[in-house]
Amino acid sequence: MSIRLRRLRDALLMALIVLCVFALIASQIYLSVHGSENTQDAVLYTCKESISFTGVIVRDETVIYSQRLDEGVMNYAVSDGARLSKDSTIARIYDSYTQVFNRYRIDRLTEELENLRRAQDPGTTDYAQPEFINKQVAESYKNLLLNLTEGELDSVYDDSLEMLKLMNIYNIASNIESDYSERIAELTAELDNLNAALKEPIATINTTSAGYFTSVVDGYENELKLENIGDMTVDQIKDIIAHPDKTTASHNNAVGKVFNSYSWKMVGIIDVADRYFVNEELQFSIDSSEETHTVFVESITPTGNGNEAIIIISCDELDSELARSRVADVELTFVEETGIRAPRVAIRFVGADKGVYVMVGEKVEFKKLKVIYEGDDYVLSENTSDSEYLNLYDRIVIDPISAISPGDGTDAGDETPPEPTEATTAPEVTAPASDGTTEAPVEGTEAPTGAAAASQTT
Repeated sequence: MSIRLRRLRDALLMALIVLCVFALIASQIYLSVHGSENTQDAVLYTCKESISFTGVIVRDETVIYSQRLDEGVMNYAVSDGARLSKDSTIARIYDSYTQVFNRYRIDRLTEELENLRRAQDPGTTDYAQPEFINKQVAESYKNLLLNLTEGELDSVYDDSLEMLKLMNIYNIASNIESDYSERIAELTAELDNLNAALKEPIATINTTSAGYFTSVVDGYENELKLENIGDMTVDQIKDIIAHPDKTTASHNNAVGKVFNSYSWKMVGIIDVADRYFVNEELQFSIDSSEETHTVFVESITPTGNGNEAIIIISCDELDSELARSRVADVELTFVEETGIRAPRVAIRFVGADKGVYVMVGEKVEFKKLKVIYEGDDYVLSENTSDSEYLNLYDRIVIDPISAISPGDGTDAGDETPPEPTEATTAPEVTAPASDGTTEAPVEGTEAPTGAAAASQTT
């Protein structure tokens, strides 16, 4: 073979290889573009049916006053939402802010001392595994960052204290530190100096009745009572929402208030056509807190203004945010379900089984659905590992007819469920034959055969 022919052959082979590569690339691009148009990933989805409104919290409350607030600096002894017995101390008055700060500093140093002593206690460190403690430190650090980013400042100090405790244990268990004697001595000396500088409070403020405490006073304590909540009008509710603080000069000596029970009610204005959820228990949350509570819908009273109605709910649960609040933006949740989302247009029926087709490699496969919720254009299927059912991250085929190759033996299913049928057989009706000796089938029925025919001979 001449050199020219060999070069021509090599060139043709090279061109053929390049064409094959380009064809492969083009086919993959086509499949990815057009395949993605006809498929959808099965992902977890949470649906929620709820209504939102602004409500007014009503409790039977008693305001606590002190005539000695102007004599010094008040320091609360309890937090909002704390349960108190009769004559419990709720606050103390000191002659200066230094006295308040010194007590705060004493509490913090005492906690640090306890952590250090526990960290070097052989009962703690002898059985501590550094690798396990290190994981706990990392987890504690994540919780600290999470609370910082979400603004949960009340939890930040507790998180930092927990992380410090774990780090101290890790240092001893890993032989980075032998003990904390030097630091303990420093903290003890500082504590002795602070305790020596403490003075007795000028006055102590106690509660006159048992109940739950909050430091927030808004001026509605004597106006809003549980027994009168059903008489509140739309105008009254709107006025309280617009002016949530009604304090006057008469409240200057107010220390806080006490309510005798965790139970409270809320009244608000809603605009819904359906009122089917009256006398139902629903999930309740307010915008300023992540806590969720169970509430009971006591009544929904139409106002005569379209779909507007006054709603009253009650609850036997309490947290510090609810204790401080008078007006709150709330959400009542009727349904909240989490499952694998499947578009309704992709649903098919194979026999009596409801499901969808998914891509498995280059083929399609039918998978059943465990429907737990139905929306307008989608359904939620239970998140299960059973391979017969839709699984997380399956590629759902929107139009299985276009995805199934003709002649591959795959049934694309039906878009509508099968009609119910009755498995009944019409009774066989016979009449005497013309000769009067045998029976012949009536028109429209099948003639008996075999043994059945023989048994019908007279």
